[in-house]
Amino acid sequence: MDIGNIIFAVVFYIFLGYFLVQAIYSIILVLMGFVQVRRRRFEYVHENYDTFARSFFIVPVTIIVPAHNEEVWIKQSLLSLLNVKYPMFEVIIVNDGSTDTTMDVLDSILQLRRMNRVFTNRFDCGKINGIFASGKYDNVTVIDKESGYHKAGALDAGLIFAKYQYILVIDADTILEPDALFKVMPYIDKNPDENIGIGAYFGLVNGFKIEDGKILEKRHSYNPIIACQNLEYIRNFIGARLTWSRYNAIPCVSGGFGVWRRNMLLEMGGFSSAFSCEDIEITFRAHSYMNKEGKPYRIMTVPFCVGWTEGPANISSLIIQRKRWHRVVIEVVTYYREMFFNKKYKVFGLVTMPYMVLYEMCGVLFELSSLVFVVIGYFLGVLSIKIFLAYFLLMIILNSLTGLVAIISYVILERSFSIPYILYLIVLSILDMIIYRPFLLIAKVKGSIEFFKGYRAGEQYKRPKIT
Repeated sequence: MDIGNIIFAVVFYIFLGYFLVQAIYSIILVLMGFVQVRRRRFEYVHENYDTFARSFFIVPVTIIVPAHNEEVWIKQSLLSLLNVKYPMFEVIIVNDGSTDTTMDVLDSILQLRRMNRVFTNRFDCGKINGIFASGKYDNVTVIDKESGYHKAGALDAGLIFAKYQYILVIDADTILEPDALFKVMPYIDKNPDENIGIGAYFGLVNGFKIEDGKILEKRHSYNPIIACQNLEYIRNFIGARLTWSRYNAIPCVSGGFGVWRRNMLLEMGGFSSAFSCEDIEITFRAHSYMNKEGKPYRIMTVPFCVGWTEGPANISSLIIQRKRWHRVVIEVVTYYREMFFNKKYKVFGLVTMPYMVLYEMCGVLFELSSLVFVVIGYFLGVLSIKIFLAYFLLMIILNSLTGLVAIISYVILERSFSIPYILYLIVLSILDMIIYRPFLLIAKVKGSIEFFKGYRAGEQYKRPKIT
């Protein structure tokens, strides 16, 4: 064997080892997530929610909804909030410099009237142009502000006026389940001193029949782009966040649905508009802050579906969304690099951070390099096509296994999918490395390039009409 063959053999085994470790790690996480689903499901069945609902000590919640050019979704999202079954909550909608009819839609529903309120703008969130109360619902307020500070600026504006100690952040395209707060807030009630952040699962609303903020029919879309996202959400939720939650090592409480303790947000200076996305950054910052302060805390994910959000329905929109997601991963991981393999941050520093660096941030380099390596090796006659096909088949089998366990776990948890749709997802779990992952790779490459160019915009893809 000449030196060229030796080099190619070494490189091949490096790539093989990298992807095998990733696959094995994913399988372990999804199996542990399956255990968490069964345990949490048992707890849910035996939880006394009626007593919690009647309690004098129930935890009130402020729901903050940032909205920038959300005329398509804001009506249904707002009405879903007004349909929430919970004794005490307020809604603050922040119109973040919309240039469409978002404010007109809000006015038509809420009968807005301008308020004169004295406040201190303690954040760099942009000029607040007006504060409006609803003439129809006494627990709804609308803040009108200038844009240019990302979603974080809108959230900070809402934080200024929040009355309650716990803040629920949701997107303006989220349709909440009526019992969403009853599924989440009991976890706060059990340990309010330590539970500072809670996330949950939310699926894709694409294809649903919605009227007046109520889901009349859950018609899950068979569009392969949407279905692959559903599979990805399930795999990530069951196979990562639930397990990371068990060890207080969650890297991101999603901005689509996330509960945070208000005084902690204020102590940390609110959300940051210096990053492309606010959700992963505030989660990293919370881990960093609480550890440096030496305070006991928990950031967790609960295994319940609390709502539904609109997802990109075509390839171009998917790439726009995912390149921003990848860009912010690089932004946050590089900014908080001191946490990498730092035992001070426990499991988050020793397990989650290495995963974020090696697979979320740098994975695109390995994926691209492996493709180039395979092409060069094939044309030089060094890499056998049989070996490559065997390797690729192994990756498909391992990837399908994680998808299958995640789907089974989700069906046990929610049972919202029809049998034909479950079978469709199982087929996609076999094919997604061919029909879906390449687009994610393109998005990651674009996101990486934008990061190194210093691009920090928060693009918004065009929303499809609600069916």
